[in-house]
Amino acid sequence: MAGAAGIVVERDVVYAEVGRPLRWNVFRPAAAPAGAPGVLLLHGGGWRAGDRANMTAACGAFARRGWVAIAPEYRLLGESPWPAPLDDARTAVRAARERAGALGIAADRIFLAGYSAGAHLALVAASGSAGPAREGEPYADQPETVAGVAAFFTPAVISERQGAALGITGPAAAAALDLRSHAGRLPPVILFCGDRDPMTPPELSLDLYQAIRRAGGTADLRLYADLIHEFVSLPGMMEATVEDAVAFFARTVLHKAELDAGLERLRRWWEGVAAP
Repeated sequence: MAGAAGIVVERDVVYAEVGRPLRWNVFRPAAAPAGAPGVLLLHGGGWRAGDRANMTAACGAFARRGWVAIAPEYRLLGESPWPAPLDDARTAVRAARERAGALGIAADRIFLAGYSAGAHLALVAASGSAGPAREGEPYADQPETVAGVAAFFTPAVISERQGAALGITGPAAAAALDLRSHAGRLPPVILFCGDRDPMTPPELSLDLYQAIRRAGGTADLRLYADLIHEFVSLPGMMEATVEDAVAFFARTVLHKAELDAGLERLRRWWEGVAAP
């Protein structure tokens, strides 16, 4: 069906079978050329709640900027034990690569965006730390590589309470989900957090940002004064943050060569200024 501002929306499309159908909603610019960038958006909800419909506003914001935005569902804890949510997030990446032509996206220009628990899933999936798909999993022949991640109010460190909620016990299992330990394996990442967030304090995002940079990776960090968890629901904040994410992906991935050439010219100019 056609949505607002020339966006074509397909809802409840089955993208995989894992004992039951997994579905996603696809938001596509009506005039998008073949090979557009694609982004999979993972909802939050503490791994136990939430729905892909929660990503409607974010998907629309990406689609208005020429992206194909896809909101996949994943099995929640309570229906299936951990690591089902992570397995399904990884399956969604493989499905997008398998169906890239039908979706109108380039398989090497698939990005992830995640919100709260969805940000954690996106970053763990993007790190490749879970290993290759197991035999018999959907699209097991497809790689899970993504080009970049936008992570909003991320639980970068799993607390003991959160680990218990996930059904994870023991320091080794919790450490495996500590995003800082996977910093060197991540593609370009942009982190968003409010500096008054009591659920995912800004220190977590700052620590992750620093870990990525120490590991030689690419990361940006956006801290917002006085904002708390889920601040993207506030007036204007969804559009502003998606615009920032799109610009980051353009700079670090989609148009990196042009930006790198410009950066080198700028460096040479400053060297010339400083030399006298």
